[in-house]
Amino acid sequence: MVCDLLLERSREAGFTDPGLAVELAELAVVISGRLDTERYGEGLVEDFQARAWAYLANALRISSDLRKAEEALDSAEEHHRRGGEDAYTGAEILSFRASLRNAQGRYEEAAALIDPSIKLYREARDRHREGKALIQEGTSLSYAGRHARAIRLVRQGLAKIDIFEEPRLLVSARHNLIGYLNEVGRHEEALRSLAETRGLYLQLGERTPLVRLRWLEGKILRDLGRADEAEAALREVRDELIGLGLGLDAALVSLDLAMIFLDRGAAGELKRLAAEMIPVFESRDDHHKALAAFLLFQKAAEAESVTLGLIREVVTSLEQTRRIGERG
Repeated sequence: MVCDLLLERSREAGFTDPGLAVELAELAVVISGRLDTERYGEGLVEDFQARAWAYLANALRISSDLRKAEEALDSAEEHHRRGGEDAYTGAEILSFRASLRNAQGRYEEAAALIDPSIKLYREARDRHREGKALIQEGTSLSYAGRHARAIRLVRQGLAKIDIFEEPRLLVSARHNLIGYLNEVGRHEEALRSLAETRGLYLQLGERTPLVRLRWLEGKILRDLGRADEAEAALREVRDELIGLGLGLDAALVSLDLAMIFLDRGAAGELKRLAAEMIPVFESRDDHHKALAAFLLFQKAAEAESVTLGLIREVVTSLEQTRRIGERG
């Protein structure tokens, strides 16, 4: 019971305090290694050790230590084999490894890792877990640019999950679905869906998801050609994200704004935008790669040689950095 509690708390901490998530999972690894095999049975002890190492791997990924995360997952799989290969534990390990593959930019591989879990949950008639797995596979495919397939999978997943068990999952999946619709050019449908989903964000009652909703709204308005409304939304969001200490997200919003300014031919606005974001990056020690990518944009802005291709290249780099620390 203590191990179970520590693992659950570790996963919860991943949303707010990655360092604490690692500490809790490390404690679970220590405790699971000291369980009495005569009392609990070797198979159960090995299974708990497998889960503890898997949760530690996920916490390490969120903390951006991908090498140690890979090593922890290898340990989890070794204990899983020794414990008799419980199917549900195996599916959980695969889910964490898929998240790690996403962080490594290996999206198609990540999606393939989810398929056995979907089959397992479907055969067990575990609708909620099957829905979660479908959503996770859709997310991986969206990273690979396969948005149409992602839309189908996420919709299937949303139809199966228990919305009362994990309200944050419902909001996150709906948010992503709206983004995918916008990516494939279904902007009006995306905006309608956003309006229909707003109440769920308000029910969740968390500030950051509401800011991200406004960000998504700004992007959709931009793609609909409603530039002035989009600019107002994106400026508001950028300031909110800086206030929340989310500099990487704020930089991505700045690049969304840059697309508007580029379309207007507003070279001065592009220069100011780049100059305003550099101090935000320099105040953090964990965004060196992101800073290097954003400096490319700043130099181009100063030389008045920004192109849409360059902005998209920098966005891709920043999104990959951001993906490493995604919760899940």
